[in-house]
Amino acid sequence: MRRLCLAIAILLPAVVCAQSPSERLTKFFAETFEQQLRDQPEFATNAGRHEYDDRWTDWSKAARELRRTHLQERLKQLDAIPLDGVSDEDRLSARLFHYDTQQQLDAYDLQNLLLSVGQLFGFHNNVYSVIDRMPGRTERDYENILSRLGSVPGFVDQNITRMDEAIARGWVQPKVVVDQVLAQIDAQLAQNSSNTPLLALFRRFPSNIPAAEQEKLRADGVTLYDKQFLPAWRKLRDYIASTYAPHARPGIGLGSLPGGKDAYAILIRRYTTTNLSADEIHKIGERELARIETEMLALAKQTGFSGTLPEFEAKLDADPAQHFKSKEEMLVYCRNVAKLIEPNLPTQFKHIPVLLYGVRAIPEDREAATASNAQAAAPDGSTPGWFNLNTYQPEKQARSNKESLVLHEAVPGHVYQGAMARAIQGAPEFRKFYGNSAYGEGWALYAESLGEPLGVYKDPISRFGQLSSERFRAVRLVVDTGMHAQGWTREQAIEFFKLHVPDQSLAEIDRYISWPGQCLSYKIGQLKIRELRTQAEQKLGAKFDVRDFHDVVLRDGTLPLDLLQEQVEHYIAATH
Repeated sequence: MRRLCLAIAILLPAVVCAQSPSERLTKFFAETFEQQLRDQPEFATNAGRHEYDDRWTDWSKAARELRRTHLQERLKQLDAIPLDGVSDEDRLSARLFHYDTQQQLDAYDLQNLLLSVGQLFGFHNNVYSVIDRMPGRTERDYENILSRLGSVPGFVDQNITRMDEAIARGWVQPKVVVDQVLAQIDAQLAQNSSNTPLLALFRRFPSNIPAAEQEKLRADGVTLYDKQFLPAWRKLRDYIASTYAPHARPGIGLGSLPGGKDAYAILIRRYTTTNLSADEIHKIGERELARIETEMLALAKQTGFSGTLPEFEAKLDADPAQHFKSKEEMLVYCRNVAKLIEPNLPTQFKHIPVLLYGVRAIPEDREAATASNAQAAAPDGSTPGWFNLNTYQPEKQARSNKESLVLHEAVPGHVYQGAMARAIQGAPEFRKFYGNSAYGEGWALYAESLGEPLGVYKDPISRFGQLSSERFRAVRLVVDTGMHAQGWTREQAIEFFKLHVPDQSLAEIDRYISWPGQCLSYKIGQLKIRELRTQAEQKLGAKFDVRDFHDVVLRDGTLPLDLLQEQVEHYIAATH
């Protein structure tokens, strides 16, 4: 008996230590997510994890190479875990993690060297957007902002080194992009400690912080802004103007870069999650454009108009009632549209997430070159989600497309979808924060088509506005591939815009120049979701329930399009 007990005692540690594949996956996902938070403090802030709020990502070359190594090691570790016998949910998580990590590696140098400079989400604007996301509830929260402000000189120095590497490699943005970045930095430098958004929280303290401490924190904020941030920002401005700008590439398309054709193919795969070629996407854009414009003309005729489509658009543009008188009027209009939509959400969706968001104007230093966009609420509720509305030159903006814009950016588009993703139960944390443009932008563009059952699009003009918005996304397919794969000039792109989307800002073209491939994701993702819905409607017939379909599309969070298709096909098979 004693010998048997000894044998059991010897074997027991091995039994205890042995982990199932499912347990190994759970541990792997948890450890790699924590590593990502440490590697990318700004991501941690956006994810509602504030223990790294006192620092910026280390952009030194050694740190960037270490992060690349971390990605490579994660793939090896994941591949070593057998997936036989794990749950469907675990298998989906493993496949998604592998896909995303490989995509990051494929685009790593492009993302870190070329695309880090830009007027939309360039590293200089990232400073503002991250601090905007930081909470201001405790003294520690304010000290974290002070720490980040005080660290801006090092942040700038590391990014100057990064731009030096980009210049040496020939991966530099064109002049039109550089000029817009400089204009933004000039606008930021024109601000002072009393009006900079970076110190917004220091102008309103919570009551739990004593008055004396408020004064000290405020004084420290002003000192760091004047003595640390502004000199560093001037240094950044001088470097871009004197060193980076002279190396700006002469061509606007990626084809003018060394290895540009391959780089564009990588970005197409990253942003569309497909293997479509640039030529295939260009042709899809042309077909969609022809279809949509035919439908737009039919709507124009419903109003009694008998002319051409450009003539109808000119008629709308000449009508003051089709524009806004002020930024505030536009904000109020969009807020009211959102409130009309919200009570109707249960007609289209089985699960309504907590919707903590507002509608606000994009800051004036960025509004001329920044499109309307959305950001999710912090998971802990410390900051709300936002529909950031471009209110630039409201008297020139079309009223007719603002209902579709609210559907796209707020509900049931980005804000809604982001809230659904954050609320996923039982999935690894990385699933709640993973994103790809094809799914996110594809869903948001698809959401624009849901206006009528959600209580908007009540007249031909608003439905015309919705089609105008969709046409804009089809034009993007043609223009982006035209510039980056077919050698179009900026002037050619402008002429195509004037012909097909005359109401859209030409700043959009410069967006595609600075961020190749991303704008392809909207239409490619929307077409896939529309295709999957049609497939479900045809195969299920009377059993089709739009609420169930939307639940299947949203319940797993963001997925690459092929994995989304698998989930919908499983739903169809189970319901049939």
